Amino acid sequence: MMPDRNALANRAMTASIAARTKAGLELINPICIYALCKAHKVQVRFNAINMEGMYQRGTPSRIHLSARRPLPRRAYNCAHELGHHVFGHGSSIDELREDAKENPWEDPKEFLADSFAGFVLMPTLGMRQAFAKRDWEPNSATPVQIFQIASEYGVGYTTLITHLSQSLNMISRSRATVLKK
Repeated sequence: MMPDRNALANRAMTASIAARTKAGLELINPICIYALCKAHKVQVRFNAINMEGMYQRGTPSRIHLSARRPLPRRAYNCAHELGHHVFGHGSSIDELREDAKENPWEDPKEFLADSFAGFVLMPTLGMRQAFAKRDWEPNSATPVQIFQIASEYGVGYTTLITHLSQSLNMISRSRATVLKK
């Protein structure tokens, strides 16, 4: 049985704030996820492997990422794997999304790591500021505007849309569906 998603998401958001704060990073601006890993004493390695990423618990802990994935995907995968580290999960391997389990978010550890990745890369205050400083309304933003903010934060277009609708409730789910088309 899946624990309360809201409780898990709140736990992930709180952990993302603590992770940024521990590294001396602001809670608004985009970050370099690899610098955040370094601040948490987690080594990141890029390998010619066919998977999303892998967290290897140990001394030192390591994150292995596929050098074959697009840059925004690597950043998100790295943040996801850092989430496993922050929450003290054991070693894990995440297959390519196309090959992965049908509903990976039903696993509380995966949901927690995904939520952490979203909040650490796209913090609530940062998303609000990104739209406000441009005088844009999230729910009426154009695809180009969404893409601009995704690019600023180094994440994928659909990743940002999912985070804005599912985690931050800044855009409606129906608007998210339209934007993803």
